[in-house]
Amino acid sequence: MFARHWILLIAGLLAAPSFVLDAASMRAVAAAAALDEEEVAPPADGKVVEISILKLRAARYRPGQPLPKWISDLDGKRVRIWGHMAIGTLEGLEAFELVPESCECNRSKLNHFVDVTLTEGQTRFIPGRITLEGTFFAGEKEEDGFVTSLYRLTTTELPR
Repeated sequence: MFARHWILLIAGLLAAPSFVLDAASMRAVAAAAALDEEEVAPPADGKVVEISILKLRAARYRPGQPLPKWISDLDGKRVRIWGHMAIGTLEGLEAFELVPESCECNRSKLNHFVDVTLTEGQTRFIPGRITLEGTFFAGEKEEDGFVTSLYRLTTTELPR
């Protein structure tokens, strides 16, 4: 009986971090609701708009539903965005995923990454945070009947 209580105590301690994460997730959802209404000033005279990958990640997405207006207004605009190359980025290709944190890998949710295409360069893995400037595209992109991305960025090459 005594050992059973220890097992339950240990199980409770192990479960506690997931409760904390759930509470954090709830706060993120509330923040995302506020961000959905946020306006992004359109660029004047072809200037670059600074956007946050964290705000993109927090945006509410429902399949088949329109993206928040502040995101759809960025479609086709020149933007500057920072992030990290997804772990497992292969070198020598023209595309990779930009993610908010260096430890993120795989495509957990469609609004958690930006598909980056290089028009003049090839990928080489760059550890740490990078800043990219290019043309941003927002909206569902389908391949073989599946939505594969929401956010895309076309840029010339990686930073030196």
